[in-house]
Amino acid sequence: MSESHELDVETVLEALQALNDGIAIYGPDDRQLFVSDVAYNRFRTYYQSMADGLSHLEALRAANRHSMPTATDAEIDAMANDHFAKFRSGETYMTRTEDGRLVLATFRQMSRGRKVGISIDVTDLRRREKELEKAKKAAEAASASKSSFLANMSHEIRTPLNGIMGMAQVLEGTKLDKQQQEFVTTIIDSGKTLMTLLNDVLDLSKIEAGKFDIVPTDASLHHMLRRQIKLWKPRAEEKGLELSLAFDAELPAYLHFDTVRVQQCVSNLVSNAIKFTATGRVEIFASAKPLAGGAHMVDVRVTDTGPGMDAETLGRLFKPFAQADETIQRAHGGTGLGLSITRRLSELMGGAAGATSEPGRGSVFRVSFRGEAARSQPEAGVNARPASSDIREQLKQSNLRVLLVDDHPINRQVASLFLRPFNMRIVEAVNGAEALEALEREPFDLVLLDMHMPVMDGPTAIGRIRDSKEAWSDIPVIALTADAMSGDRERYLGMGMTGYLSKPLAERDLLSEIARVRNEGAWIPTKNALAG
Repeated sequence: MSESHELDVETVLEALQALNDGIAIYGPDDRQLFVSDVAYNRFRTYYQSMADGLSHLEALRAANRHSMPTATDAEIDAMANDHFAKFRSGETYMTRTEDGRLVLATFRQMSRGRKVGISIDVTDLRRREKELEKAKKAAEAASASKSSFLANMSHEIRTPLNGIMGMAQVLEGTKLDKQQQEFVTTIIDSGKTLMTLLNDVLDLSKIEAGKFDIVPTDASLHHMLRRQIKLWKPRAEEKGLELSLAFDAELPAYLHFDTVRVQQCVSNLVSNAIKFTATGRVEIFASAKPLAGGAHMVDVRVTDTGPGMDAETLGRLFKPFAQADETIQRAHGGTGLGLSITRRLSELMGGAAGATSEPGRGSVFRVSFRGEAARSQPEAGVNARPASSDIREQLKQSNLRVLLVDDHPINRQVASLFLRPFNMRIVEAVNGAEALEALEREPFDLVLLDMHMPVMDGPTAIGRIRDSKEAWSDIPVIALTADAMSGDRERYLGMGMTGYLSKPLAERDLLSEIARVRNEGAWIPTKNALAG
């Protein structure tokens, strides 16, 4: 190496002085051989004490006394001994400089018994970490506040909606002329639209909060899609559209997938296709590609002959609250959440959602999901609820004695009007305390229990019922509640409820749930399980 490229001591020392980190080199006797200006300024008392002849341990005591003038001698000695032990072992530790900065101090062994000490300023890093932690907590608090707000709003909206929808359903069953029937049908349809909008907002909130569960079961996609065709065919025929369904020959007869969420995704796509197609047809085609382990990637394609879209519009479609343009929202309504939810759900199910389109040439919307190999092959309809006529006849013959517990008089009136035509004897209570008194007073076959009531709420009441030593401790109890957020059903069943229905109630759902808990003998948690 030429002389011009030799690295002399002066250059090395200059480099060490230029570093932002503090550098100190110690000899075999632990005395300092070199201290950079940065290190000296950070721990002036410590290094100056050693320069004045104090031992390493004494210099540490002097530095601690300088930085903590109110500490006791025992505290000073303990900290000095701790720092000296870490100097010996080479352990990295956090300490504070004389000017209040936080540094990480590390000591490493060198050759010939020497050591190098390095102090790295982490003050700004720690401040940013605290700011990030504060921001994280604020975001979590905001998310919790949003979830609480949505839960409260859902509850408050569902309560009056229960009265509107319930009374409309009761009115629909009375003798009406044609115009009156049309009025009632409009009320019910409008109520269903409001429920759809409310559920869309709640679904998006659940997904964003990571509280959305996918619950797969063995089922037939063929059967599910044929039901969708029956559901949407009247709407398509009203617009003069042809609605068709076809299956690829390779699509398995049965798969293990979440039928409810797949149906929700497909329904969103078909609904949009019919809504935006003025003439022509809407086609649904389902296919599948085999994956390892007997699983399949299922693809459902919905093709329409609508106006089509350009690339810019397609880019906005799957974003929350987005529609192709404002004129679409004014003309057709909606929140713009359906496609966003479809994409999120498909991703949760291991798939994807997207669309292709050109102006004037229609659109193709697709949703895919992973379907595992079915563990069984249930016959179509085996897991379905009994036919409505069967339920009605069965309940009429049962002569059930029902305890209806709800503090809202309209809610009690709606439920009573639903049930009285089926020879049920209804006894009403306005809170949990009155419900317990009624159970002690006379026998019942079933309790319909609201969750939010004064004096004694539903959770307290179910706890008292299940913990009692009375014969009615195992009576079937169905929660009728406006709580419809993710996990509410599981939470109430875990309290000891036998069944759960969210408001607004539909007569069919109420009758079906009553029939289910009466016929299936649904499991009731033991007292030990409840105590846990």
